[in-house]
Amino acid sequence: MKSFVTALGVAVPFLLAGAQQQPSTPRGNWPCGGRLDPSYFQVAEGTGGHLLLLSPEEIGDPDSTTLLTAFGSHRQTIFRLAGSLTPGPHDFHVPIDSSVESVLFSVSVQCLHTVDVVRPSGLPANGEGVKDLSSFRAERMVIVTRPEPGIWTVSVSGSGVAGVVVQARAAIGISDIQFAPAQSANFTVIPSAGTENVVRFRLGGHLTDVQASLVTGVFAPIAKLPLEANEADGSYLSHFTPGHDGFRILVVGKDGDGNPVQRMYAPLITAR
Repeated sequence: MKSFVTALGVAVPFLLAGAQQQPSTPRGNWPCGGRLDPSYFQVAEGTGGHLLLLSPEEIGDPDSTTLLTAFGSHRQTIFRLAGSLTPGPHDFHVPIDSSVESVLFSVSVQCLHTVDVVRPSGLPANGEGVKDLSSFRAERMVIVTRPEPGIWTVSVSGSGVAGVVVQARAAIGISDIQFAPAQSANFTVIPSAGTENVVRFRLGGHLTDVQASLVTGVFAPIAKLPLEANEADGSYLSHFTPGHDGFRILVVGKDGDGNPVQRMYAPLITAR
């Protein structure tokens, strides 16, 4: 039985681990009863791609084209978490700011039970301006145009390998993240292990009270990143020494109306 993971925006098929040695899992029980090859999960995380637990027949679903292309039109990551989801309900709170023109909420869970996307008012995300892609066994995507600013909630019930992603089409964005060993001007996309690094990035749009930090792949805080603004080119700099585990860059602040803003660099970065 095959499923699909996207890496760098390309859908790449892979076999479930052990599928060649074991009888095929009945389609009605896939992917909850299957075993996923962890290497493809790692590829998706490391490149900022997306774990999409779609069966071959679901790839032919008309909604799959919308699902696969929606990520490309929503390039700013607001929230991202991937790992193993423990059984039971989980709530993820996501700030949406006034610069967001359209936002997608994507939830992929191996044993998915329910997904609810809730507006700041407490009402469900439905009606005009909402596209709900819910015809898949293990994936749910909700796209909202002109979402109201505030704290949105993604409520998920299920268990197993999971990815929860919120991406947006927005004027405020983070870009050009690069790293260099301290005292060096040789910036690359991967930090150097075992030494202090400089991280440099740019922000588009109007953002105040800018702060940055490192978080794990499951959105747990690692360390603050004290920032220095470079007025000459509009970039921000910070210094840190990376550990052995993967991390993401998280940037927060406020928009012109005082709403909280949150942006992430999607790839899970590991120093080399």
